[in-house]
Amino acid sequence: MTTPPPLVRVFDLRTGRIFEREKAASIAWVRSELNAGHCIICPTDTVFGLLANARDAEAVARIAKIKGRSSATPPPVLIDSVATARRLVTSAVLRSLESIVDLWPGPLSVIVETDDPLGRAVNPLKGTVAFRVPALDWLREMCLDLPLAASSANRHGMPTPTEIVAVITSLTETIDGGGIGATGLTLAVDYGSVGAVGSTVIDLTSEPPTMVREGQLSYDTLLGRLPELLPLDRSTN
Repeated sequence: MTTPPPLVRVFDLRTGRIFEREKAASIAWVRSELNAGHCIICPTDTVFGLLANARDAEAVARIAKIKGRSSATPPPVLIDSVATARRLVTSAVLRSLESIVDLWPGPLSVIVETDDPLGRAVNPLKGTVAFRVPALDWLREMCLDLPLAASSANRHGMPTPTEIVAVITSLTETIDGGGIGATGLTLAVDYGSVGAVGSTVIDLTSEPPTMVREGQLSYDTLLGRLPELLPLDRSTN
């Protein structure tokens, strides 16, 4: 007898209803919401994330509004594969990127230059983007041909909860001025609890490359691949 696929809880934040869907059906629902310009809450391989279509500037801006943060801080972008990263980055950073792609899929966000229009949608001031290939296969499926702006699902300056109900509560209890619908936050998807440590972030657009944030991957791990990598400046973090 074939074991049925596990069911996934999907919270419709517009109605307050909770649905159970097979994983494939939940992914299809989420992608539909994202393509419509909405934001969703979803676990990642690091922490719970607020996700939006990275090619939709208005949807990306909603992430900052939901978090209560300045839109001047661009969110990382989840992509489905190393091959996609190679297509999106400029030739100027491709060589450095090749030095660390063996760490993908995984908890590493890499700031690069891109000629793709999503650069200006995510980061209007500079056009640079922090790409990451997540370790979860279903999350890579979710962002197949749909790069996803993804920021930690928490109010600015607050820790990110590790359980879905706590995440929903923390993000929705402070929303006013029109309620949930006004923010474009429509779904929360529960694939299980996650950790509380974000991705490591490095900047390949600086010369030499620089560590911006130390997360799950250590500086020493990256130094073995990028000997010129500057450590995190603790005086500004």
